[in-house]
Amino acid sequence: MSFLFFIIYRFTVAPLTWFLMQILRPVLNDKLQELIQDKNKGFYKIKKPGTENKIALARPLWIHAASGEIEYARPIIREYKKKNPDVPILITYTSPSAKKILEGLDEVDAWGVLPWEFNFLMNAFIKKWNPRALLISRTDVWPILANSMSSAKIPSLLFSATFAENSSRLKGFTRFLTRYTLNQLTEIHCVSEDDRKNLEDLQLKCKICVSGDTRFDQVFHRLENPKALKSELMPTPDDFVFIAGSTWPEDEKHLLGALAKFKGQLLKVIIAPHEATPTHLEQLEQQIQELGLKSLRYSTANHWPEGKILIVDQVGILAELYTWSDLAFIGGSFKKQVHSVMEALAAGVPVMVGPFHKNNREALFYQKKNFSAGMIVQVVHSADDIVVLVDRMKKKILMLPQIKEQIRAEVYKNRNSTQRILEAL
Repeated sequence: MSFLFFIIYRFTVAPLTWFLMQILRPVLNDKLQELIQDKNKGFYKIKKPGTENKIALARPLWIHAASGEIEYARPIIREYKKKNPDVPILITYTSPSAKKILEGLDEVDAWGVLPWEFNFLMNAFIKKWNPRALLISRTDVWPILANSMSSAKIPSLLFSATFAENSSRLKGFTRFLTRYTLNQLTEIHCVSEDDRKNLEDLQLKCKICVSGDTRFDQVFHRLENPKALKSELMPTPDDFVFIAGSTWPEDEKHLLGALAKFKGQLLKVIIAPHEATPTHLEQLEQQIQELGLKSLRYSTANHWPEGKILIVDQVGILAELYTWSDLAFIGGSFKKQVHSVMEALAAGVPVMVGPFHKNNREALFYQKKNFSAGMIVQVVHSADDIVVLVDRMKKKILMLPQIKEQIRAEVYKNRNSTQRILEAL
């Protein structure tokens, strides 16, 4: 039955998807148009021009990540290169959003788009690059990709894999295609025991184990190798700092409503918009002013007076700013999907999220974990809920060093997944 669904996918679903994307390309959004163009051209980039054949002869380690999932691969790339400096790294993606990340990875020797899901294209790609193994980050396993690697007798490993109990991949007819696809892999390394158990109904023949989440290793590496922040803005130990990270207008509506109620109180606030465009920043500043509050921008500030909201208009420093903070709100959770809570938790900061957070396993998991002052992650549904939690944590300011240490110790248990993956390699 599973093989039949693979045949249907290979000769019907995959070609039909390709055809529709070509026909509809002019009316699709910019990102999809770019993806189609990349795939049609077989787009790839070489770190050192002229070394393409050398990379293939050295048999690169191939890592595939859909987009932001490259963050799960970064610690593996870094540690693998330390131990195997002469082995090239080849990365493929399925969303053009990954390009910006890949441009900045010095350890990567070549990167490009994953070919269309046609057997002849995938086989040609494998023959061209001659990889020694394939690592797939998180969830982005494609049936023909997995089948082609199996046919070529090249090991393939899925890491930091997660399979929710209600996942569509494990339900209905889709589960037959999922079973076939996963059985083409050599090993599956799940994040948790729950993920492993959720695969049991598929009765897979490949090796399945629990190795943890490599993203935690990346987050801790970032905190141990921080980017420099403006020292003249650093809060004192006596300040209570509330940060809202990766916010959208839907989040800011509730946040600003809550902050208006703290006007005149001793509270330092950081807002780091997810999209720090000039238009968004100006709108945010206007909303703050209309509430009778004041703000300043990180890039131009040379001191941070009490009562002024610090607006972060510089990208790439949010993880470090969490270390300044005593309580965090994670954006996206009043919009559609919450952004990552990992950076704040790794910094030891209690976290609040809005109602749209069920896409994030850490947000769900740490709602079940407590520290001395309550749950590590707490859900808020309104500005009033935010006020209650901020006020509660402010009253515990003397306990904050102890609270942060408790949370860091709990989150620290997730380290060393990268080492387990490397041992499997």
